[in-house]
Amino acid sequence: MIPNMKFYVISIVSIFLALAIGIYIGFTLDAQNFLVEQKEDIASKLEEKFDYLRGENENLKKEIEKMEIKNSEYEKFNETVYPEIIKNRLSGTKVAIIETNDEYIYSGIGKILEMSGATVVNITTIKDKFLNEDTLKEVYLKSGIDKDELKENIIGRAISDLSMAVFSDGNEELINYFEEYGLLNIIGNIDEPVDYVIIAGGSDSKDIERINILDKTIIDSVKKLELPIIGIEKTTVKNSYMKEYKDYRISTVDNVDSIMGKVALIMSMEGRPGNYGVKSSAESLLPDPSYAISE
Repeated sequence: MIPNMKFYVISIVSIFLALAIGIYIGFTLDAQNFLVEQKEDIASKLEEKFDYLRGENENLKKEIEKMEIKNSEYEKFNETVYPEIIKNRLSGTKVAIIETNDEYIYSGIGKILEMSGATVVNITTIKDKFLNEDTLKEVYLKSGIDKDELKENIIGRAISDLSMAVFSDGNEELINYFEEYGLLNIIGNIDEPVDYVIIAGGSDSKDIERINILDKTIIDSVKKLELPIIGIEKTTVKNSYMKEYKDYRISTVDNVDSIMGKVALIMSMEGRPGNYGVKSSAESLLPDPSYAISE
């Protein structure tokens, strides 16, 4: 019997199909083995890398611990030495401190000044209500000022009167009215002239208009009295006044809550004007000790 051609074709196709399946299975098995080997190799390298990083991390922790110990030692050294650095540098100087808002407290500056031999004559804190024109008019009317005199720029007048009273020899009765109406708070004497003024800035919210109305007017009033003035603030204030104070051409210290800032404050007041601290407006961290002190 002659074999059926269809039978041969089917047989040949079956053979090639079997070969193809075998090749595919073999390739798949080899590929799986290859992938397994690759995964094992990658895992091994990752473990080595993790071990290296773990070792580096431990080394860094040790270095950080050493640095923290050194920093602690430096802090102790600074705390011990800086009182001697500032001691008696401002002997006999009478200082007034004015805080242009009550969001940050600077009463601790008094201790630093006393360590330098200075005397804090008064500390004035200005409240937000001080910029209320209606309240100011009421105060002035109560103090006996004619209403026709209060038509223009009453806020500027109030700031000028306040500056004159606190820093020189002005209307003490008017200041008492300011306090009575809750416009400000004063600690100390306002009936004694001062030699130096510290204006403390910084606030929780930036208000350029307020700075230009209040702070600048105070600075201008102090300059008219021919008194030296320096602007200060803490490192952590949310909104710095230092750029504006610098633009008003007064000395500044922007980190007065740090030992370096405290030293910079005293050295600057001693006769080394400049803009000191750690913020962008600062020109140097500390005054140059070789700078000639002005007489």
